[in-house]
Amino acid sequence: MLKELRCAQLIKKRLVFNSGLNVLTGPDDGANSIGKSSVLMLLDFAFAGDDFIKLCADVINNVGIVTVEVDFIFDGLKYSFSRSTNDPKVVSFLSESESESESESPEKSLDEYRQFLKKIYGFPEHGSSFRSAVNPFFRIWGKDNYNPNKPLNSFPSEPYSKIKPNLLKLFSLYGALRELEKEKAATEKKKNILKGVFNEGYIKSLTTKQKEKSEERLKKLETEITEIKCSLENYSINANQIFNEENLKIKSEKDELVNSLFLLKNRLKRTDDNLTYGNTFNKKNFEKLKEYFPEVDDKKLAKVDLFHSGISKILKAELREEKTLLEEQIESLEIEIRSVELKLLESARAVGKPSGLVDKMLELSSEEKDVRDQIRFCEIKSTIDDKADEVSGQIVEKSTQSLSIIESKLNAAMSKYINRFYKGKPVSPKIILTETKYEFNHNEDSGTGKAYANMIALDMSFLEETYLPILIHDLIVFSNIEDHAIEDIFAEYSSTKKQVFIAIDKVSRFKEATRNLVKSNEFLILSSERLAFGKSWKNRT
Repeated sequence: MLKELRCAQLIKKRLVFNSGLNVLTGPDDGANSIGKSSVLMLLDFAFAGDDFIKLCADVINNVGIVTVEVDFIFDGLKYSFSRSTNDPKVVSFLSESESESESESPEKSLDEYRQFLKKIYGFPEHGSSFRSAVNPFFRIWGKDNYNPNKPLNSFPSEPYSKIKPNLLKLFSLYGALRELEKEKAATEKKKNILKGVFNEGYIKSLTTKQKEKSEERLKKLETEITEIKCSLENYSINANQIFNEENLKIKSEKDELVNSLFLLKNRLKRTDDNLTYGNTFNKKNFEKLKEYFPEVDDKKLAKVDLFHSGISKILKAELREEKTLLEEQIESLEIEIRSVELKLLESARAVGKPSGLVDKMLELSSEEKDVRDQIRFCEIKSTIDDKADEVSGQIVEKSTQSLSIIESKLNAAMSKYINRFYKGKPVSPKIILTETKYEFNHNEDSGTGKAYANMIALDMSFLEETYLPILIHDLIVFSNIEDHAIEDIFAEYSSTKKQVFIAIDKVSRFKEATRNLVKSNEFLILSSERLAFGKSWKNRT
């Protein structure tokens, strides 16, 4: 607990505190602007708050830099810190024989200091942060968190989306929700990634009707691709048959052309021979012939040779014409044969490589991939959306159950405290917690004083039911409550083992027992002559 606060600028340099009730007492004349709220705000500053800098700027402007030193006592060990308004983000650890350790750093950031307070006050690991827990219940003038109709708000416009998690954490009911929230966050991340894919145009988003059409198209594509695959297999299996049926005709045509070419070339050779060897035999040739055939009449041979030579001269022009014609026919046949050979080659290639079918299959396969991806991403999106809806539903269900538990505990505890504050059968307030909002219902008794008493009953319920360690109630909280109820409220404050800091004035109006209770728990007395910071600046121009 907080044991001591020291501040050189205060009228009382050293403030000592106890568990239970701790009272800052004002004068019986109810004088204002003496620094009661500023001292409570200084306590808030000591508990790692920021509002003193903003709401008590007049104090800093008039007294200069304000430095507080605080001592905390836990399990017999003292932890001392110093924090100053000139550098409020830094908290200095003050060396103490009882609390100093070699590993302690002489300075801590404000966040580290808050973590220290959370740990030393025994908050659970995944519980509320220290400031989130205490801030709604430090009800000090200027903080605007003392509206009895909105008692859970740290400030008037605080959204319920911030209040609700803090409630669940204070009652240690956020653990299961925390895991669901992590799962929801992961699912939302996937949704955003998928949304980016669709928005960038990598994959087309499909409506329900478009998905149905795409599924029909996918079936058709699969059928077409299967048929082409079968055709390709048939091509492979029946290649020889296809070759024989298609190409034998071409082969037969080529053979006929080759035979014709052979005949034409033979005719051409004979014609060439006739043109080349159609000359008259000479006398030497006849003499050689007579060596083998002595009986041959060389004169008759000469006559025959002369006859043939004459014929050759007559036919030579015709032979030349025939040669030219044969050469043209041969050239034409050779061209035709080459054409047939190319046709035969192309036919063989078509049998071995059915490129048309392959190209068609590739085209269909590409389309099939696109359609399949669209459907797959559509199904993934649907799965993620369903998962998000499922997790959201589980969160709502779990949150509703947890809020119902909290509601029940708070309403029971508030009823107990209201019956201690008021005699007879007082009307108890009811808090209603839903997923989207909360209501603090004062029921039939809507008087101002009773409304504030109801708020105090709520605060005491939190102090009892949760690990909330501290309450701070400024004078404004008590201003409209009946004296007899305040006396019983003070009695409840003093009975807690936690700490309650309050500001009150006009103490003489209370019964002696209450006056004694206040006197025994005072940590500071202020009046018009005894100002919190030793001087007044309210009348300055």
